[in-house]
Amino acid sequence: QLRHSTSGSPDRPQIVHRMKVTFIVPAIGKKPGQRYIATWKMEPLAIAVLSGLTPEHVDRELFDDRVELIDYETDTDLVAIPVETYTAKRVYEIADRFRARGIPVVLGGYHITLVPSEAGEHADALVTGNAEQVWETVVSDAEAGTLRKLYQGGIGFKDVAPDRSIFKGKKYLPVGLVETGRGCGHYCEFCAIAGYYGAHSHPRGVDSIIADVLASGRRIFFFVDDNLAADPENLRELCRRL
Repeated sequence: QLRHSTSGSPDRPQIVHRMKVTFIVPAIGKKPGQRYIATWKMEPLAIAVLSGLTPEHVDRELFDDRVELIDYETDTDLVAIPVETYTAKRVYEIADRFRARGIPVVLGGYHITLVPSEAGEHADALVTGNAEQVWETVVSDAEAGTLRKLYQGGIGFKDVAPDRSIFKGKKYLPVGLVETGRGCGHYCEFCAIAGYYGAHSHPRGVDSIIADVLASGRRIFFFVDDNLAADPENLRELCRRL
């Protein structure tokens, strides 16, 4: 898809720039020039959610570092990477390479939420908490050239239909990833989820879960919840509906 189009009168064309966001799923690490792994090929659900929240006029692409090589020379305006503790080192390597080209990088995820001071050295913007509340603002600010250093998403989340079209051409397993809620309800001192949500769970509406299952086009599903049984009654109703 062309990101620059010509419009206006024949003698005075106007160049219109379409913004582009590049999503990257990081691997734990990899040998130079080689794909990292051949077994963990599940769709990255968080990316589909962010893609679903991205305004339609913005182009988007995905590089999954686990199963393909990243094009560090891609023509893009913003790079967005989710960070977990075990991928953080690899994320910082990727982010630094894009920033060296002058491409702004935004990082988010639980690791960023818990240690923003560390991550801030490798990013132009950080998203703490759940990104759904602020992602459209992040994209709008990046488009306007007014990207802020910190966006606080908070604990709440929007019930967004994932945009799985972002996975087109990727060789993922035929398994649909579905989220039924966040948080756990227990408070284990070693757990990053408990460190963020406390002893609370945030269930998703069963109608939305069923709609997501039907829209996925899959017959096998992996529920990616922190604790699928955190809300027992919600789980019972989900099982009845399924």
